[in-house]
Amino acid sequence: MALAVILFFYAANSEVVWLYLLAYWVAALVLVSFVYSAWNRGFSLDATLAGIRRASGFDAEGLAEEVAQDEPFELDRLRIKITIGSPRGTRGPARAYGKVGVTSMSIAAGVVPKSGGHTEQLLPQPSRRGPVEMSDWWLQSGDPLGLFKRIKRGKDGEVALVLPRFVSLRAQPLVRELEAAVTAPRAGYGTEVFGVRPYQPGDPLRRIHWRTTARRGELIVREFEPPGVQNLGIFLDPSPPEPAAADQVARIAASEAWDCLRAGGRVTLWAPGCEQSRPDEERNLLALLQWLARYPKRSAEAGPPPLVGAAVAVTTKSDRRLLDAIEDVRTHGGPVRAWVVGEAALQSDIEVERAGLGWPPR
Repeated sequence: MALAVILFFYAANSEVVWLYLLAYWVAALVLVSFVYSAWNRGFSLDATLAGIRRASGFDAEGLAEEVAQDEPFELDRLRIKITIGSPRGTRGPARAYGKVGVTSMSIAAGVVPKSGGHTEQLLPQPSRRGPVEMSDWWLQSGDPLGLFKRIKRGKDGEVALVLPRFVSLRAQPLVRELEAAVTAPRAGYGTEVFGVRPYQPGDPLRRIHWRTTARRGELIVREFEPPGVQNLGIFLDPSPPEPAAADQVARIAASEAWDCLRAGGRVTLWAPGCEQSRPDEERNLLALLQWLARYPKRSAEAGPPPLVGAAVAVTTKSDRRLLDAIEDVRTHGGPVRAWVVGEAALQSDIEVERAGLGWPPR
């Protein structure tokens, strides 16, 4: 616009007629570019997981197909697909740039069809446990000449969830295979706790769970399941000192859960200050791995330790809340043990196995 004004000024003072024509052309070009820029908008931005380059050294044998093939694990390389959508029809040009994890990515297109334009990029770093998020994304559009541009902030979001690695910690081969895990247990009079329920006339008084009764204000009794079906609680350190230690805690917990599920048992995950895994996820390996991928995720809805028949603590230090939960299981007759990542001494006499930060742990 400044150029058009200058041309009009010189045309008026020099009486050169063609300068008026040039000034009108410049003004028209600016006006058309402005209208085009206002029309060239409405883009959307999305990032998805397009593929996985599986790292060597991870044996996924025995896993469900959807877990082994579709879910990323630690050290895998992720291929990310960035898409610019144009729901209002063909538009362009457009450009987007930002980060996926710690990797900077960008996409640009002169023409964006209604079906959208996309690019794929393999992240250079091996993936770490936890959410892979897109952040600091900006979406830019304008006119072909670059006289005008519009920049808006893209939405941050989770692209993928990287699961912890795991191995079998059992020295002996398992007798029961994975198919046993789909058998739904029924309440009975075995030795493992199945759950709790309100008291009904005729229930033995010795089955009353007094702590839950006091908390709820009504009589609550224990349900027991048939012998041989383990109900395992895995209690985790609420605040590991460093990410590497948290990753190791999650791997060991995932390994314990895998062994229990293969034996036909059920698993509940819990950490002080964190919401426990849901009851409908006790036999769902993928759901348990996803819980561990986000560990330690603090929650305002965190509850007390779950009522289980056996417990394993996985910790880096002697946490009083964790030890109290383990002792409560032992008080009710359940077997307990612990994994300690590092050299910390537990203020308890329970059986302890130690692991460093290397994997596998032994």
